[in-house]
Amino acid sequence: MVFLIAAVPVSTGVAPPAVAGERPQSLPYVTAGARPGPGVLYAPAPAAPQLQNRDPRFDAAPLLVSGNEAYVDGEYLYQDFLHDDCGSDTDGAGHDSRSECAGNAVHPADGGRYGGNAADLVEFRIAADRTRVTYRITLNTLLARDSTITAIAFDTDGDEATGASTLPRDPGAPFPGTDEVITTWGTGAEHVSFAEDGTARTTPLRVRTDLQANQLTVTVPRTVSDPRGTWRATVATGLYDTATGGWLRPRNAADRDSAGGAGPLDPDPSGIFNLAFRFDEPVLRRNVPPDSAQSAALADHAPTRFAHAIDFDALRHGVRRSSVPAHGTTMRIFPSRLGLGEGRDPEGRFPQYKGQLQPYSLYVPTAYERGRPAGLTLALHSLGQRQWQYNGTVGVQQIGEARDNLVATPLGRGPDGWYQSEAEYDVFEMWNDLARHFTLDPGRVAISGYSMGGYGTYRLGMLYPDLFGKAFSVVAPPGEGIWVPPAPPTGGAGTLTNAWLENARNVPYLNVVAGQDELVPLPGTSAQNLGAPEAGVRGFDQLGYRFRYVVHQPATHSTLAALGYDMPMATDFLGDARVDRDPHHVSFAYVPASDDRRLGLVHDHAYWVSGTTLADPGASDTAPAKGVVDAFSHGFGRGDATGTRGSGTGTHPLPYTEVNRSWGPYPEIPVANRLDLRLTNVAHADITLTRARLDPRKVLTVRADADRAGEVLLAGRFRDGTRVFRDGRPVDARTGPRGVTLPIAAGTHTYTLVPPGR
Repeated sequence: MVFLIAAVPVSTGVAPPAVAGERPQSLPYVTAGARPGPGVLYAPAPAAPQLQNRDPRFDAAPLLVSGNEAYVDGEYLYQDFLHDDCGSDTDGAGHDSRSECAGNAVHPADGGRYGGNAADLVEFRIAADRTRVTYRITLNTLLARDSTITAIAFDTDGDEATGASTLPRDPGAPFPGTDEVITTWGTGAEHVSFAEDGTARTTPLRVRTDLQANQLTVTVPRTVSDPRGTWRATVATGLYDTATGGWLRPRNAADRDSAGGAGPLDPDPSGIFNLAFRFDEPVLRRNVPPDSAQSAALADHAPTRFAHAIDFDALRHGVRRSSVPAHGTTMRIFPSRLGLGEGRDPEGRFPQYKGQLQPYSLYVPTAYERGRPAGLTLALHSLGQRQWQYNGTVGVQQIGEARDNLVATPLGRGPDGWYQSEAEYDVFEMWNDLARHFTLDPGRVAISGYSMGGYGTYRLGMLYPDLFGKAFSVVAPPGEGIWVPPAPPTGGAGTLTNAWLENARNVPYLNVVAGQDELVPLPGTSAQNLGAPEAGVRGFDQLGYRFRYVVHQPATHSTLAALGYDMPMATDFLGDARVDRDPHHVSFAYVPASDDRRLGLVHDHAYWVSGTTLADPGASDTAPAKGVVDAFSHGFGRGDATGTRGSGTGTHPLPYTEVNRSWGPYPEIPVANRLDLRLTNVAHADITLTRARLDPRKVLTVRADADRAGEVLLAGRFRDGTRVFRDGRPVDARTGPRGVTLPIAAGTHTYTLVPPGR
């Protein structure tokens, strides 16, 4: 069951609300009519208990950038990676960007207690005052008060020869040089100090466990522990073993109460699933899982490889400093508005990642300056991949650095969401979060993606064409799964994006494919681009739209990925990717099968056409129901450009052949207060007149060709007493505060709206 944590407003003509930390100009803005995209793009920030400071001793805002730390006015903060509580690399099989984790630890099957994610550290904090030091652990999932155990081990003198190497409640890995350790398991906590003679002193502590905020807070009086100067700390998390009062150690296989994942590389893994202070995980430089360095250290039984110096004097003096970079690759965290529960789905079913906190990868170019709006490119990941797929690749440099664009890749709630439902929602929640933290130019936005991400480029780029200036897909299936026309794609006919290909009139596409692609067969991509009349498919070419269809061969599905997504043509093609928010000619197909009304994802509007409904919502066996509004305004004084078909060859980076279509300049035509409409299976549509450069206070002519009767709301401020004629004869039309609702008869007719006195 899905429920919304915060209400998502429907599209309206008002400007998006300003929220703390957000620059209103960072989001698309229109003067009237429906805003581009779904309502969640403009939604206010949701309440997020895990990001709140419920204890007054903590006040600093969270960093929300993984693998970074800060000192802020007497507080220390470390932000960890999400979904990385996977323990040791126990099988030695090697892990690449398609792996969920490099570690192999498996949570017990008791989802109500562990949620497949109970050891996932989100944040570690320290706040110190004159009489006490308070430590806070924030977890991604905390379903039971005692599901998780954590250790904060201090080497106070920097000497591994002093103190102890084995922690109390031993997790199964050495911590050499530990002089003090704080352990908590949600229903209890203790501080243990080790004397020079090897004896240990144990002091029970109180722990405040907040199941809503997933926070464990432990306060240590300075009479028990008085940290000063620099102490080296190692912070570890795992699962609590209620039988022993210690750490639950993975076995070969998990069951309801036992963790699994032991393997030949580490047949006796420790109970440590997650470590803090991983500032140099290779995921920030290349496309590997975010626990790659952690899993190797745990396989070596060396958790103190991630020991880190905490400057308690900096806390005492209220120093402010941060490691969060201004540029380059980061892994960011945002709070979602969806309430899907906590943790991971144990079977890997979509949505696999259910928690309120969700990650995305972001590349910030070196030229970016806060306050100077930058372009944005969405880079959607492939099937089986995650948000780090493009980290450190040549492709990111081409579409980001070379164009001064931020490049953002969402997780999409899992590796296989096909950018539908929750995966689609995640894309726009990410964009919403970007607008809060960066200065974006919403008029310079592109969308791109590889494989399933290329499908998302087709899907979202055409469902929301008024959000994007250019689109770039690579080995992209036109429908979910495998499509060889005339058969429907394996994911169903309702997923086939050429059902709404008309919407790409104002968004040029570069579509790069592989000639020997075993997963995205060439007949499908050829039909999408060049058409397949024998199968009833009209492609970009038949529609007369701008496109480039580039076929690399010899190449298979993964060839271009193996080359680091190196496609130099993308840089010049995407360019500034300027969005034409109000074009003179709008072609808009509405396919209700693409909607998810539970989530407010209703694709019934684009540009100055909105509120579209179908006259006949019935679908056939081979195609979903659709309605098409084709609207041409003479108010711009611009005609349609003439298209020219072309072809070519090249070697960027592999030999390729290309078929394309380009447009010449738009011809000038006489400016007129006239709208031409073609309506197919449309019961209702709204036309926002001011954005179509039409004046409701003057004589307005509407020439309509409709295959059946319907109505069109001409949204604007008409003068009282405006008369409506069809082919010169008066007709009744409803007039209201939003405008005139024009009754459209089947066939070709001319409607004239005449203000009083004319």
